[in-house]
Amino acid sequence: MSSPFVSILMVNYNGLEDTLECLESLKACTYPAFEVLVLDNGSSLQQVQVLASYQMKNYRFIAHGVNLGFGVANNKGIEMVVQEGKSKYIYFLNNDTVVEPDFLSQAVAVAEQDPKIGIVSSLSLQYANRMVVENAGHDFLDCGDIVPRGRGKSKNAFMQSVEIMGACSANALYRVETLQQSGGYDETFFLNYEDADLSLRCILYGWKCVFAPQSIIYHKVSASIKKVRDYAFSLRSQQNALKTYYYNTPTAVLIANAPFVLLRDLLVVIINTLFLRWEIVRVFLHAKWNFLRMVKMMLGERKRRMQRKQVSSWYIWRHQKNFIPTYMRYFYDILLKKKKSILETGR
Repeated sequence: MSSPFVSILMVNYNGLEDTLECLESLKACTYPAFEVLVLDNGSSLQQVQVLASYQMKNYRFIAHGVNLGFGVANNKGIEMVVQEGKSKYIYFLNNDTVVEPDFLSQAVAVAEQDPKIGIVSSLSLQYANRMVVENAGHDFLDCGDIVPRGRGKSKNAFMQSVEIMGACSANALYRVETLQQSGGYDETFFLNYEDADLSLRCILYGWKCVFAPQSIIYHKVSASIKKVRDYAFSLRSQQNALKTYYYNTPTAVLIANAPFVLLRDLLVVIINTLFLRWEIVRVFLHAKWNFLRMVKMMLGERKRRMQRKQVSSWYIWRHQKNFIPTYMRYFYDILLKKKKSILETGR
């Protein structure tokens, strides 16, 4: 049987060195039927010139001229791929990664096992420590959070292919049919959690998301994000997390999870206040306030998604994980080891 064609989409924003290293690793890719589209979000003229002249088989460079955000840039790539009609799959790959030669073969092999598998998550390992997991997809917590599955743990603990609750868009294979039916990235997100939102929406509409442990990439972890991180970035990220949960969680699950959400909120505010981590408290409460002000406006989009729901509330409920273990580790790292939180910019 011939191998289904795959389009790899990669967004670049002034990340030339990382992008070139990623492209060089893709030259060793053993999968026989793929192309690479680099989508540039308004990088410097020098970077555009270098990437536009890069030599690689089945390589294309698309310059947007301005920073459209991750979701909009990828949506334009999806549009192009769909119009051309030659690709069965799209692989979203961060530019700050390098890949194993068989990463794409392994991901496609998992997707081809079942036509209802709409998303495949590769195993993302830390670039600097290749035995440590950066993400093995997403976990959906009963407090409403969507978090990287397995982050910081040994890769040896993630050797089984299982159904999961989402994939990080640094390393995710999507069936084109899934993207057409579910829609692309929600462009109101601009950056952060747009991948969690897309994954959960696809699952809500009846598609499976499966982890492929033999499909391996190495991720430098937010090399691109560091360029834009500030208070507004942290605030938007937290708001996007709340939107993702509200848009894609069935009403029965929202009600059942309410005590866990309330407990998590109280713990975050009280404990961070006691430890004088004021910026965490400020961003957390500011995001909650903004979200509550927007709930009425978001109701229409939530209703549209729930009308198209093909999966049971029980499926979502049983694939959740309790938030306590994740937050115990969070409090230990942030409060006792004094690591920087994703909600902080000035530490």
